[in-house]
Amino acid sequence: MIKQKAAELAAAIKDSEEFKELQSARARVKLDPNAFDLLNKLQALQEEIIGLQQQGQPITQDLVESLRNLESQMQLNLTLRHMVEAQQKFESVMEEVNGILAETLN
Repeated sequence: MIKQKAAELAAAIKDSEEFKELQSARARVKLDPNAFDLLNKLQALQEEIIGLQQQGQPITQDLVESLRNLESQMQLNLTLRHMVEAQQKFESVMEEVNGILAETLN
Protein backbone atom coordinates (compact mmCIF):
# COMPACT_ATOMS: atom_id res chain seq x y z
CA MET A 1 0.00 0.00 0.00
CA ILE A 2 2.73 2.49 0.99
CA LYS A 3 4.90 1.58 -1.98
CA GLN A 4 1.92 1.96 -4.30
CA LYS A 5 1.13 5.43 -2.93
CA ALA A 6 4.82 6.39 -3.24
CA ALA A 7 4.77 5.29 -6.87
CA GLU A 8 1.62 7.35 -7.45
CA LEU A 9 3.28 10.38 -5.87
CA ALA A 10 6.37 9.88 -8.02
CA ALA A 11 4.18 9.66 -11.13
CA ALA A 12 2.36 12.86 -10.15
CA ILE A 13 5.66 14.65 -9.58
CA LYS A 14 6.98 13.39 -12.90
CA ASP A 15 3.84 14.70 -14.58
CA SER A 16 4.14 18.16 -12.97
CA GLU A 17 4.94 21.25 -15.03
CA GLU A 18 7.91 21.97 -12.77
CA PHE A 19 9.49 18.56 -13.44
CA LYS A 20 8.82 18.76 -17.18
CA GLU A 21 10.32 22.26 -17.33
CA LEU A 22 13.42 21.10 -15.47
CA GLN A 23 13.87 18.16 -17.83
CA SER A 24 13.45 20.46 -20.82
CA ALA A 25 15.95 22.98 -19.41
CA ARG A 26 18.50 20.22 -18.78
CA ALA A 27 18.09 19.01 -22.35
CA ARG A 28 18.67 22.54 -23.67
CA VAL A 29 21.90 22.78 -21.64
CA LYS A 30 23.17 19.61 -23.34
CA LEU A 31 22.46 21.20 -26.72
CA ASP A 32 24.28 24.45 -25.86
CA PRO A 33 28.04 23.73 -26.04
CA ASN A 34 28.97 26.84 -24.05
CA ALA A 35 26.45 26.13 -21.28
CA PHE A 36 27.41 22.46 -21.17
CA ASP A 37 31.11 23.33 -20.92
CA LEU A 38 30.52 25.86 -18.14
CA LEU A 39 28.44 23.36 -16.18
CA ASN A 40 31.11 20.67 -16.53
CA LYS A 41 33.80 23.12 -15.40
CA LEU A 42 31.71 24.03 -12.35
CA GLN A 43 31.18 20.39 -11.42
CA ALA A 44 34.91 19.63 -11.79
CA LEU A 45 35.84 22.64 -9.66
CA GLN A 46 33.29 21.70 -7.00
CA GLU A 47 34.68 18.15 -6.90
CA GLU A 48 38.20 19.54 -6.51
CA ILE A 49 37.10 21.77 -3.63
CA ILE A 50 35.24 18.92 -1.92
CA GLY A 51 38.29 16.69 -2.30
CA LEU A 52 40.50 19.30 -0.68
CA GLN A 53 38.03 19.75 2.17
CA GLN A 54 37.84 16.02 2.77
CA GLN A 55 41.62 15.86 2.98
CA GLY A 56 41.73 18.79 5.37
CA GLN A 57 43.54 20.92 2.79
CA PRO A 58 42.97 24.68 2.58
CA ILE A 59 40.97 26.15 -0.29
CA THR A 60 43.32 28.47 -2.18
CA GLN A 61 42.43 31.98 -3.22
CA ASP A 62 42.98 30.91 -6.83
CA LEU A 63 40.26 28.27 -6.50
CA VAL A 64 37.88 30.77 -4.92
CA GLU A 65 38.56 33.24 -7.74
CA SER A 66 38.08 30.52 -10.36
CA LEU A 67 34.75 29.61 -8.78
CA ARG A 68 33.57 33.23 -8.69
CA ASN A 69 34.65 33.78 -12.30
CA LEU A 70 32.87 30.65 -13.42
CA GLU A 71 29.69 31.59 -11.55
CA SER A 72 29.75 35.02 -13.20
CA GLN A 73 30.06 33.43 -16.63
CA MET A 74 27.21 31.08 -15.83
CA GLN A 75 24.93 33.95 -14.80
CA LEU A 76 25.46 35.52 -18.21
CA ASN A 77 24.42 32.34 -20.00
CA LEU A 78 20.65 32.40 -20.57
CA THR A 79 20.42 28.64 -21.02
CA LEU A 80 22.01 28.03 -17.62
CA ARG A 81 20.00 30.77 -15.95
CA HIS A 82 16.82 29.17 -17.24
CA MET A 83 17.93 25.77 -15.93
CA VAL A 84 18.72 27.21 -12.49
CA GLU A 85 15.31 28.89 -12.35
CA ALA A 86 13.58 25.64 -13.37
CA GLN A 87 15.59 23.75 -10.76
CA GLN A 88 14.61 26.23 -8.06
CA LYS A 89 10.91 25.89 -8.95
CA PHE A 90 11.15 22.10 -8.85
CA GLU A 91 13.01 22.17 -5.53
CA SER A 92 10.26 24.40 -4.14
CA VAL A 93 7.64 21.82 -5.09
CA MET A 94 9.70 19.06 -3.48
CA GLU A 95 10.09 21.12 -0.30
CA GLU A 96 6.31 21.56 -0.17
CA VAL A 97 5.80 17.82 -0.63
CA ASN A 98 8.31 17.04 2.11
CA GLY A 99 6.66 19.62 4.36
CA ILE A 100 3.25 18.06 3.86
CA LEU A 101 4.66 14.60 4.62
CA ALA A 102 6.42 15.83 7.75
CA GLU A 103 3.36 17.72 8.96
CA THR A 104 1.09 14.78 8.36
CA LEU A 105 3.40 12.37 10.18
CA ASN A 106 3.59 14.57 13.29
